[in-house]
Amino acid sequence: MDSWLKSRLGPPCGRVLLLGLALLVAQPMLVPSSPKALGTVEEAEQARLGGGSAVSGTTVYVGDVVETESHGALKLHLGTGQLYLSAASSASLEEHAGLATVTLAKGSARFSLPDPTQFELETAAGTLRGSGTRATRGQVAINGAHEIVVIASHGDLVLDNDGDFYTIPEGKSFRIVIEEDSSSSRLRRNAPQNLRQPKRKLLFFSIAESTLDTASLKLRRDRTES
Repeated sequence: MDSWLKSRLGPPCGRVLLLGLALLVAQPMLVPSSPKALGTVEEAEQARLGGGSAVSGTTVYVGDVVETESHGALKLHLGTGQLYLSAASSASLEEHAGLATVTLAKGSARFSLPDPTQFELETAAGTLRGSGTRATRGQVAINGAHEIVVIASHGDLVLDNDGDFYTIPEGKSFRIVIEEDSSSSRLRRNAPQNLRQPKRKLLFFSIAESTLDTASLKLRRDRTES
């Protein structure tokens, strides 16, 4: 009987090989997922996408970085919204909670949103998005590590500072200064990810009047307990 089994099953090394092949066939093939497409390049001049030259019609994906040279410009279609990156600017493209997120690293950008669900802009002062359901147009510029300028050209804009919401009314322009003392900065760096981090302290200056202007912001604070 033993010799009959051996003749049927073959030598031990052959049995191990057959068993390994059977297990390999039984396992589902793991195919790495491709980055999600967020939009396309509509116009590009002296601009880069992911380290290479940006070309009209090229698809942009989650994780891409876009940059413009000192005399460059770049226009992106993100959903049905549009983003215009000015000269000497750079931004990264991500997705948070199913919404495209543009993080402006330097320079300035103009944007046009038919509704707030197309994309949002991440800045040092917080997350900037359209208000309500109407179309909005605006511009944001980085003046330094602790200062940005926001312009609401058409429709209101909302700045989300870690749960504090500030409305920038249509037709208004503000210089926003981020004040953060050393203790708050240290807490932000060392705080566990599951705990709420300290908010930034923001000062709003109306560009037209060059004075501190907080009354016209229609400030709404919506705090959650830590």
